[in-house]
This record gives sequence, structure tokens and C-alpha cells, in this order.
Amino acid sequence: MAALEHEIGNLFENIAPTAVQHPLPVHTPARAYTLVAAAAGTAAAVEEIEAIAVLLPGTTVVSAPALPLVVAASFTALALEAFIAASLRVHMLQAAGREVDPDAVTRDVFRAMTGREDVRVTKLAAKALSRRMLRRWSRGIVPFVGIGYATWDAQKTIRAIARMAV
Repeated sequence: MAALEHEIGNLFENIAPTAVQHPLPVHTPARAYTLVAAAAGTAAAVEEIEAIAVLLPGTTVVSAPALPLVVAASFTALALEAFIAASLRVHMLQAAGREVDPDAVTRDVFRAMTGREDVRVTKLAAKALSRRMLRRWSRGIVPFVGIGYATWDAQKTIRAIARMAV
């Protein structure tokens, strides 16, 4: 957990401001919904495949995806969710003729992902996002429920970004 929290902190402190300068071509909330749903759903599917494979008779733990793969898929989905949300926010600001401040966009994305108004990249905030990933994993115990929950949860970030004042 400590390593995950550290990487989440690194994502928002160092990588996100740079990503804001090179946004993805995500100009509409509909496109952003689709992309985050695909990323989160794929990560949840990897987790479910791992859980189901271990339960099948004759399947060895070696033949199923390992926990590091599940963690990597989940973290990648979280990073893509942040990048897609930041890209949407950048394009919204540019369309309104506003100047894009990478730190402000990063704070907006962090606020959208955590649901907290008092946003700063702190250990507590990184824990909030780690708990969010754990909730997604816990829903993944039930086949297909995890995929549905992960896509819905990721789309909450996009809804929050789309509703922010420009």
C-alpha cells in the first residue's frame, strides 16, 4: 500500500502537470466517458480473470495473471483516468478562451477524483485514491460486477470535471 500511495503522489505531483501541457484529443465528456470506461473495465477484467482462473480446477497460480499484473493494470487505469480527465478540462478551458494553468488543472482533476474540496497532494489524499482502487478490487470478487462498478466509478471523475465551472 505504501508503494501504491507513493506512486499516486508522484503521479499528481510530477506527471500530471506535464501531461496537461500535452493533452489527449478528448474534447467532449462523451468521449472521455468511453475512454475511462474502457480503461477501468479492462483493469477490472484482468482482476476478474485472475480471480476466476485461480478457482478453476487444474489451473495453477502460475498460469493466472499475478497480483503485480493486477496492480499494474489498476494503476494504469487510474493514471489514464487522470490523464483523460485533465485533457477534457484543458480543452474545456481552451474552448472558453481561458488560460490553462497546469497546477490548477491538476487540482481540479484531483478534486474530481477524490470528491474533496480541500485538495492538495498529501499522504491523506493519496490514501483516498488508494482506498478507491481497493473498493474497485473488492467489487471485482463478483464476476462482471467489478467491471460494471469500475466503469461507473471512473465515469464519476468525468462527470465531476464536466460540471466544473469554466
